Amino acid sequence: MIKKIITFVAIVIFASSSVFAQQFDKGDKALNLGIGMGWSTYNISLSPIPSFNGSFEAGILQFPNIGTIGVGAFAGFRFSPYSGGKYTNTIIAARGVFHFQFFDTSNFDLYAGLHTGLGYTVWNYDNSYISNSTDTYFVDDVFVGARWMPKKNLGFFAELGYGISYLKAGVALKF
Repeated sequence: MIKKIITFVAIVIFASSSVFAQQFDKGDKALNLGIGMGWSTYNISLSPIPSFNGSFEAGILQFPNIGTIGVGAFAGFRFSPYSGGKYTNTIIAARGVFHFQFFDTSNFDLYAGLHTGLGYTVWNYDNSYISNSTDTYFVDDVFVGARWMPKKNLGFFAELGYGISYLKAGVALKF
């Protein structure tokens, strides 16, 4: 009877640890390269050119059966001509991410995080009566995202947040 109980407990522990296997662990590194759509237009009709973004992160701290903390950097660029000129926006920020460990994620990574850094905006006006303007500002962006890795080191990502655009998606590399 004791052997059956020990065997049952061992199976439950093994099964629960495999259910909580995780795609992003301490020591892992990931690079996301993508485009973004959707942003605040300040009531100006901007063209729908996508933003370009990239982020890097490394797993630094792991909590067994809970998740992994990753840190890194984010950069984004957006350019948009509009009637009356052109608008550019660049963001460079630090990135902090928590990778959740809810279910078997051998090729799926669910995460949430924040960016904090600086943004630089330039408004170039076609009208010579209005001077061009620039603005440097503090960036704070909260986001949720997911990575799907059908290959060991190659996959796709999508993130929802504020930052350079509301939706970012593209290619994910893990090494």
